[in-house]
Amino acid sequence: MSRNLIRTIVAVLLLAALVVVVVPNFIRAHTTSSQNACINNLRQLDGGKQQWALEYRKTTNDIPTLDDIKPYIKLTSGGEIPHCPQGGIYIPGRVGEPPRCSIGGEQHTLP
Repeated sequence: MSRNLIRTIVAVLLLAALVVVVVPNFIRAHTTSSQNACINNLRQLDGGKQQWALEYRKTTNDIPTLDDIKPYIKLTSGGEIPHCPQGGIYIPGRVGEPPRCSIGGEQHTLP
């Protein structure tokens, strides 16, 4: 075998090893980032729901709509309620219980 062939094989093997390590880490970082954004949006919705309940003297049996709590949260640049980055739908729920994401699971639930 010539030296150039050996160098090429070594280079390809090193590149393949790098891809095997980097790609899963990139995917994990993207997923974690989306989950954190969803949880932060849920925190905003929870704070807005609590402010709405205080202002309008609501009880734990009352259920606000997203439009009810819209004035109390930071909206997107288009004036919309933030959306789950992975496509879930936010459910405000009753006063006194945390809002939920339709995706659910530990990754899309307030701690």
